[in-house]
Amino acid sequence: MVKLPEIIESHRPKISPETDYSTLSNYKDFKVENSNLNIELLFNEQKIIGNVTYQLLALNSIQKITLDSSFIKINKINVNNTLAQYQINERVEPLGSSLDITYEAPRESSLELSIDFETTKDSTAIQWLKTETSTTDSSDYVFTQLEPIHARSLFPCFDTPSVKSTFNAIIKSKHPVVFSGLPISKDSSDIYEFEQRIPIPSYLIAIASGNITSAKAGPRSTIYAEPNRLQDSINEFEQDLEKFIKIAEDIVTPYIWSTYDILINPASFPYGGMENPNITFVTPTLISYDKSQVDVIAHELAHSWSGNNVTNASWEHFWLNEGWTVYLERRITGALHGEAFRQFSFIQGWNDLINSIEALPKFEYSKLVQDLQKGKIDPDDTFSSVPYEKGSNFIYHLETKLGGLKEFDPFIKFYFTKFQQKSLDTYQFIDSLYEFYGNDQSKIDILNNIDWELWLYTPGLPPKADFDTTLVDNVSSLVSKWISKATEFKEIEEFKEFFTKGEPKSLYDGFSSPQKILFIDSLLESQPSSDFWLNNSKASDSLLEIYPDLQDSKNTEIIFRWFKLKLLSGKSQYYNDLSKWLGTVGRMKYVRPSYKLLNRVDRELAIETFKKYQSFYHPIAANLVKQDLGL
Repeated sequence: MVKLPEIIESHRPKISPETDYSTLSNYKDFKVENSNLNIELLFNEQKIIGNVTYQLLALNSIQKITLDSSFIKINKINVNNTLAQYQINERVEPLGSSLDITYEAPRESSLELSIDFETTKDSTAIQWLKTETSTTDSSDYVFTQLEPIHARSLFPCFDTPSVKSTFNAIIKSKHPVVFSGLPISKDSSDIYEFEQRIPIPSYLIAIASGNITSAKAGPRSTIYAEPNRLQDSINEFEQDLEKFIKIAEDIVTPYIWSTYDILINPASFPYGGMENPNITFVTPTLISYDKSQVDVIAHELAHSWSGNNVTNASWEHFWLNEGWTVYLERRITGALHGEAFRQFSFIQGWNDLINSIEALPKFEYSKLVQDLQKGKIDPDDTFSSVPYEKGSNFIYHLETKLGGLKEFDPFIKFYFTKFQQKSLDTYQFIDSLYEFYGNDQSKIDILNNIDWELWLYTPGLPPKADFDTTLVDNVSSLVSKWISKATEFKEIEEFKEFFTKGEPKSLYDGFSSPQKILFIDSLLESQPSSDFWLNNSKASDSLLEIYPDLQDSKNTEIIFRWFKLKLLSGKSQYYNDLSKWLGTVGRMKYVRPSYKLLNRVDRELAIETFKKYQSFYHPIAANLVKQDLGL
């Protein structure tokens, strides 16, 4: 047995995987062998009613069954077809109310636990809304978002990624339904039946229902959307889906989920995407009309291996889900567009990491392995680019140190095979590295010399890799020219004369959409002072005039950054434009920083805007913006 570095052993819990402190359930006492969800979506009342039934095996002698719940009404509970006594305990923020069910059973007992429940208006898992399905009419629509700890406000459950179960679902709705599983029958016009044959944690359960239509988008893929978005969605994503799947299968292991479908949700969806098995939920902001955000689909697809199949055992180890996924996403897009593109993506991600760490409410949250203080911290509060970017940089660091792709790729297959359909913590991941390379002393020496303390347990930026800057250099060159000429030129015509001809023009004309995004970021990040563009108003006016394609872009990544440049340049005529735009997009990546920006320049308008659109935003997004604005 190879001895691991002392820093790892000093942090290792007594038992791996580490206890999940973000659940109130007694999940370690049970194995969930199957789960059945039988529910009805009541649009008029905006609630879900029904039953969840668990087939349980007691791993220890028990006196009670304790589940997670949050803003859930319980109507009846049976254990083994006998009415059971239960108690909903006092709410403990941020974890909700534990549900104690009185039942004694010896070790290795089989139990059938059946709970009749209904959701309430306070559920953080569900958004009910009216959506525009054409230019003239609107329709009921509902979708769920359960990661990280919101499944407990949809149905009582062991709400921890440590517990995985197969699922069957019967859903009654007056509108078409999608679910994170495979459709198996449709007995009547309003009954939809699904099954998920591969064990998944509760946070990966997903439901959406509304005026949803669909079209095939590859041999294993279907795209679902409201009618007014379906064709745009097909145009944006169809060509890449099967290519992505095949590349990922070559890098990792065969795809086990049978289908890879996408649902384009309404604009209030708070994330870029959510990797629900079989049916990725995405934001319509990915429809950029230039395919520049299709990488998000590569990311959500990569979750089919890292997250959905091999899962972090608790949210303290969230980087295992997201760091691996970003790494695999960049392997997929790098295989399509070349290694220089992969390197460029890492550089973009590094810039996001810098900004994210600066914006964190607590510097401690920039550690890779989090400390959620035995349930006192809401995993949502620690959400940032850190597990994504610091995590993927760590995987890339291991790749380069261990000898590059030829030496590292066999480990990828080993890791995802060893832990398939399991949940693990960081220590089990490290154990697997030492296990795989254990017969090669040179590789063990490399692993022993990894700065584990710095990467895993120290807040702040990790060491930066020596990335290939080929695709960045042209951007940097043009940005340098703008910084230089901003103080030299005094009139807009001078800027036009210089930047619309010769090398500056040819540089910009050669930019891809990702390079244009980096261009805007770099204009702000490379400025000599924070008010540089504000103090050089002719230069910032010229920027806005010389690049009308940025002004007219439909790419949300560009729209968001262009607003940022305008407001930080003191262009007050655009404040109301940003305010109106915030009523059309619900993705937190744009909404939260935009409100912070608007609050910085016009707090009254920021608050007025939020109050106007608060009901449009998903409950998770609305609560976080409220915190950002200090309301």
